[in-house]
Amino acid sequence: MSLTSKAPNPEKGRKYYASLDQALCNGNWTEVPELARKTDKHAPERGCFTLTARTEAQIASASHRPTSASSSETASIHSLSEALPKLKEAVHSRNVDPEDVYCASTCIAEIYWLQDDAAAAVAALPKENVHSRPTGNHAAPLGWLEVCAAKASFIRAAALEANGSGQDIQDVYRAAATHAPGSRSPELRRWTERLLARACMYNFNRALTPTLYELNDALISFRAWSSFWQRSPPPASGSGISPTRVDIPRREVWKAYYDTLSVILRHELIYNPRTDQNAELLVVPTEGVYQQQYVDAKSRQRAELKRVEATYESLLLNETQFPKASQSNAEVERWVEEAVGNWRVLCGPEWSDEELGEGGKPALGKGLLDILYRAATKTFHSTAILRQLFTVHAAIGEFELALHAFKSYTEIISKGKARAEKTGKHELGFDSDDLAIVTAAEAIKICCKYGDREEAERARDVGKDVQKWLQQQRPGSVDEIQASDDNKAAAAAPPPHPTESQLQPKTLAIAYSAIGVSQAHWARFTYETDARSGLQTDALANLTKSLTYDQPDAETAFALAKLQAEMQNVEGAVAVVKRAIAMGQVSGDDNGDGKVAAVSQRAELVPLWHLLALCLTAGEDYEAAAQMCEAAFDQLGNTHMLYGSDHTRSLQQRGLVDAMDSFQKDALLQVKISQLTLVELMEGPEKAVESSEELLRLYVRLFGSSAQLTAPTKSLSVTASAVVPPSRSNGGGTLRSMAGSIRPKSARTSAEKETPSHPAAASSGIDGHGQGSPIAITVTNENGASEEKRHHHQHHDHHLHLPFKSRGHNGDTPQAASLRAKRSIETSDEKSGLGLDGVDKALPVPPSGTNITDYAHSAANPPVINNAVNNSVSPDAPTGPQQPLKEAAHNAPHDQWPAPPGHNDQPLEQDVRLPAPYPASSSGQSPTVSSSVSSSHERQHKVSILVNVWLFVSGLYIRAGFFEDAEAAIQEARKFVEALEAEKGSQHANARELFVKGWGGGKSVDALWADVWCAKGALASARELPYEAMSNYEQTLSFYPDHPAGIIGISNLSMDIYEEKIPAEEPKPLLEPITTGSGTHIHDLVALSSSPSRPTTAKSSLADAGRTTPPSARTRDPTPAMLNRLAARDRAYMLLSNLTRLGTGWDSSEAWYTLARAYELSKQIDKAKQALWWVVELEDSRPMRHWSEVTPGGYVL
Repeated sequence: MSLTSKAPNPEKGRKYYASLDQALCNGNWTEVPELARKTDKHAPERGCFTLTARTEAQIASASHRPTSASSSETASIHSLSEALPKLKEAVHSRNVDPEDVYCASTCIAEIYWLQDDAAAAVAALPKENVHSRPTGNHAAPLGWLEVCAAKASFIRAAALEANGSGQDIQDVYRAAATHAPGSRSPELRRWTERLLARACMYNFNRALTPTLYELNDALISFRAWSSFWQRSPPPASGSGISPTRVDIPRREVWKAYYDTLSVILRHELIYNPRTDQNAELLVVPTEGVYQQQYVDAKSRQRAELKRVEATYESLLLNETQFPKASQSNAEVERWVEEAVGNWRVLCGPEWSDEELGEGGKPALGKGLLDILYRAATKTFHSTAILRQLFTVHAAIGEFELALHAFKSYTEIISKGKARAEKTGKHELGFDSDDLAIVTAAEAIKICCKYGDREEAERARDVGKDVQKWLQQQRPGSVDEIQASDDNKAAAAAPPPHPTESQLQPKTLAIAYSAIGVSQAHWARFTYETDARSGLQTDALANLTKSLTYDQPDAETAFALAKLQAEMQNVEGAVAVVKRAIAMGQVSGDDNGDGKVAAVSQRAELVPLWHLLALCLTAGEDYEAAAQMCEAAFDQLGNTHMLYGSDHTRSLQQRGLVDAMDSFQKDALLQVKISQLTLVELMEGPEKAVESSEELLRLYVRLFGSSAQLTAPTKSLSVTASAVVPPSRSNGGGTLRSMAGSIRPKSARTSAEKETPSHPAAASSGIDGHGQGSPIAITVTNENGASEEKRHHHQHHDHHLHLPFKSRGHNGDTPQAASLRAKRSIETSDEKSGLGLDGVDKALPVPPSGTNITDYAHSAANPPVINNAVNNSVSPDAPTGPQQPLKEAAHNAPHDQWPAPPGHNDQPLEQDVRLPAPYPASSSGQSPTVSSSVSSSHERQHKVSILVNVWLFVSGLYIRAGFFEDAEAAIQEARKFVEALEAEKGSQHANARELFVKGWGGGKSVDALWADVWCAKGALASARELPYEAMSNYEQTLSFYPDHPAGIIGISNLSMDIYEEKIPAEEPKPLLEPITTGSGTHIHDLVALSSSPSRPTTAKSSLADAGRTTPPSARTRDPTPAMLNRLAARDRAYMLLSNLTRLGTGWDSSEAWYTLARAYELSKQIDKAKQALWWVVELEDSRPMRHWSEVTPGGYVL
């Protein structure tokens, strides 16, 4: 037994040999010595491998100690030198397997590399790779040989990098990225990870000054790293594998990966549409790429960026602890800055929603907000994150949340500045003064551009904060503080300096420009007339000071020129605009940033050209003004460059207008309106009417078809089917376009003139009263039951629309808003001959060759204005032009009325429906949300612009004498206002939401209604119908009490009543005398029978018989007629006096001229003279259109 038991056992040798290989691959270093002893006993020919295994265990023990290096650790690493002679001897021994030699050589190189001897490590590495294969009766070490191959590549690359051999390093890293070693065992995974991490970081550092070749190499390495990460998760804790002193943290590699993708994104490179093996990964976009290939390539780029972003964020948040109050997480803030930078690029015009994937740009902004709020959980009062929250919330239209973030930002910044002023030390982790002031300036511009009066007041307050920051004392620079700390005995602490003296010139220009804009903007809203001139003077000084720091700033130049023009300094405004346009053109020619920069710069110049044109019209130089309007379009390029192709939306085929936001498009449309106004001034209103079709075509190209503005949104509850229109044979379903509808009747065909009118027109007068019984309106409730609503008996049977008051019988409810909209629709139908089906009378068809198919309204699919209201006509009713009406709704017995709320048969209910989810769809399709305003605000802006266009066209018709066409244009405008009101009412059910404009461009619903009624008043005045005009003006003021044109119109009529040019009350029409059989006139009988009951202001002579009248009675008490006249005059005086104090009327020459008339009628001759002299001064610098029409953003481009 003694001899046979000590003999080697080949079977056990193979078993222990495999176990030793597995222990090495798994990193179980404590098991290696015992397994190596047993392998030596039963497989002595593997002595070289067992020696390598014991040395590897010693290396692992030495390299896993803490790197803060004590002397004992240094001795342990250098003690590995004792193993070098034995390993070298084993390598050069005979009858040693090549695999064992390869493993031993790699171990020798590792020892040299740990001892920082890079040259010896490279020399000791095996010259070529050895593939494992069976040898004799023993299996080859399949696992550890593969680990040694990965280790050898890593050591070779690290040593060559230390020696500076660039090309050889690149070959090693490229081979590693192309053929990644693998991840079948923990040690192989560890060395592969270290190799790929080093390759990634090396290529990333090379790409800091990127070229296309270097970015391709970096992307190959990072994709190999990502593939390795996906197939091999990180080792579990407690596995015994810990990173060494040369390991690169995984988070750092993923951050470098994300940085590389960010560089690719910002250099506008795309992934190669070709996917073959030898193709480059990145290419420069060219026009030869097909649209679908282009979209697919950018979609892959976005998907990879999103995946890497999520991975790095997960690692960062998991490995980062919440800081103390005196600390800051700089890495989290840097990550946020880069994520926001990429978001800005993705939300730019170079990327479309299709390329971004599901949700498009709105979903991208929401995802970034989630990132920001998660990052905020790892920071303490981070000004960087608050600043980015303000930016992103404002960009996606959540302005209130943006201002909440900005409020927190300013509070932290202000307190930090106060502490710094007191202690003389800079606050840790705070934004710099330049960054804080630029952020505040951005908040001012957002409030002034998108907000209303309340936001203008906020902008004024922020401007005061910026002024305070500029004058606040700040400690010296960091170098000065350090110098004073080093030499406290010899030198005193550096004196503090005002913040203004430490800012960059560009920051100072932005600061003073924002302060000036806030002051000028508030001057338009303030009610204090004495403060307005002071605000304008201060704004003028600040804007002028801003240009001294930054001359080429077009936005500041525009604000300064517009303010000068409003202050009657037209010559100064012209000089500023000319200089700004010249500088803008020079900078645009020198700029090589591509299409995005060109669009931004050219769009900024459009309001400047328009303002210059209006300045020229103030001097009645209409020819030059027309040339300036043409130049505004010419500087945008030719027609193809401006509008692109109608059949494609590829990057290369998009027009410049596709890259503009809604405010820039609005400014471009206003230039077109000014062109038509100039045509009217120079060639007459008839010529302007002929050219007005161009305005409608331009609107369609800029904002899309108008059909979507009258289509119901998902928020409207559909309770009934659409009304079936009458057949075309009846003449009520004529197809027409918007452009066709604006052609005057004088230019239409005889067939259009012979089109029969709707029968309702024959039975309804101009005041809305018709013959026969009134119409009963049927409204469906929530449960589908119908309820008869009372009909109208008022003289003007539309709704009374007062600001901030309850609307309808049900208060602020969607049903009330819907009912009101329905009544308004029926009122307009009765007045203009429109039936309930929305088909008008004698509608024109577009002329041949007119390519405006987007405007066409099909007779088979009429626009449904309010789906919340059920149809008054039953589904089975005849669909001809004459439809039977229901019987009049009279008082019903008490037992037929519905039970009151709370009754057993009708218990109280609560509406628990959730609001529409974000983003709210404006139609059946996914909405396109602008990067600046939400979809609802965008829709309101579009409706406001279209209503303005139609009312402008109606004004052309009125001045040209085409009154019927003007009325049709007003009805078109009214249709869109009704649709917007129905949508607003169903979403908010709040009177205030209809009165205030809210965020974004355009006007409020009440302001739009006021414009429509004011246009109707102007039309009635042109038709010499003063009482109808007065009624329309009354409706204008009931919607919007400060409407300038409405106040001027009703004031003139009121003063006509005072001067007895028209009676105080509308005379009732006399009936035609009809002779009866007895020869008596029915007219006389009616007059005699009605005369005793009619009130009269004159006294009969019989009434005074037998009585003595005091002689002074008539002189002491004015008659009721005189009281009515005095009331009319005083009301006109009150309205005009208030209007001329407002920002919308202080520079209105019409308002002041009408006020001078009121002064004259009130016997205040001196005040009348002063007002007339002010009118003369205003008229000297008055443009053909008001200065506010240049751009909807006020003083902000």
